[in-house]
Amino acid sequence: MTRWKSITVETRREAVDALSHFFTEHGSLGMAYDERLFGTEGDPADPLPPPDEVTKLTAYFPWEADLHSVKRDFLDFLPLLAESFGAEPGTFLSAAEITDFGWAEKWKENFKPSRIGKRITVKPSWEPYSPSPEEVVVTIDPGQAFGTGTHETTQMCLQFLEEAFDGTPTPRRVLDVGTGTGILGIAAALLGAPLTLGIDVDPLGVEVAGENARVNGVEDRFHAATTPLSCVEGRYDLILANVLAEILSDLKQEIADRLEPGGKLILSGIISEKGDWVAKEYEAAGFRLAGRKEDGQWTALLLRREGDVA
Repeated sequence: MTRWKSITVETRREAVDALSHFFTEHGSLGMAYDERLFGTEGDPADPLPPPDEVTKLTAYFPWEADLHSVKRDFLDFLPLLAESFGAEPGTFLSAAEITDFGWAEKWKENFKPSRIGKRITVKPSWEPYSPSPEEVVVTIDPGQAFGTGTHETTQMCLQFLEEAFDGTPTPRRVLDVGTGTGILGIAAALLGAPLTLGIDVDPLGVEVAGENARVNGVEDRFHAATTPLSCVEGRYDLILANVLAEILSDLKQEIADRLEPGGKLILSGIISEKGDWVAKEYEAAGFRLAGRKEDGQWTALLLRREGDVA
C-alpha cells in the first residue's frame, strides 16, 4: 500500500503556473486543480465556460516529505507571488496524509499525446503513439521538474519554436533559459538544432532535463546545466525564456548580450496585461517585436534583436 501527503491552497487561476513551479521545486510529484470542463449532466461542456477567478490547487508529495517546511516556504513565497499577481494571490487551506487508492496510476489518465502547432506532439512515455512522417514527437513525463507541454505558456513557446524552424535560416544555436524538464530545448534539438543549451537554477530540474534528453535521443545535441545566464559563453541565434514577467525584465540585458544580431527571442510566462510592458522593456534593450500570441490569460512574444537585415 502506498501512502502520500498533500497540500491544498487556494489561488487565482492565473497564478496556477507559478505555484505549480514552486511546488515542483519543493518535491511535488504531481498536482491537480479545479477546472470546469463538464456540464451539469456530466458531459464535456461545449463551449467551455470561462475559468473561475479562484481555484484550489492540490500538490501531492511522497510520504517522507516535510510538509511543515513546504507550508512555511509557501507562506514566504506569497509576497513574491503578489508582485506578479496582485494582493492576496494565494491562501493555505489544508495538508493531508492519504492512502493510495489508485491515485498513483489514475492521475496518468489525464496525460495523453497532444498535438501542439502543426507538427509537434508531446506525449508521456507510457502512452503508445504512432506519429505521421512529418511529426516531431517530444516524450515528457510529469515529474519533479516544471514543463510538460500542458500549460498555455509552454504551448505558445512550442508554436513559436516550430515557426522559427519552418523559416529560413533555421536556428543552429539555441539557449533555453529556465529549462525545467527541458521540453523546449529538446523540441529545438528534435526540430534540427545541432546545439541547444538549457539552463536552470534547480539542480533537480537539470538532472531531469538531461534524462529527458536521453529518452528523446538528443543527448548529443541538448545539454542542461545550472550555469547562471551571466556566465553563459558565446552567442545564440535563438533564445527561449518561459518565466515570470518581472524576471524577464531583470534578464533583458543579459539575454541581449547572448543573442546574435538579427537573432530571435521567444518570451512566455507573461500575464496578458503585462505583455505590452515586457515588449517595451525589450524594445528599449534593442529588440523589435515580431509576433505575439494570446491564450487565455497568457501572452507570448516573439522579438528580434536589432541588426538584422530582414
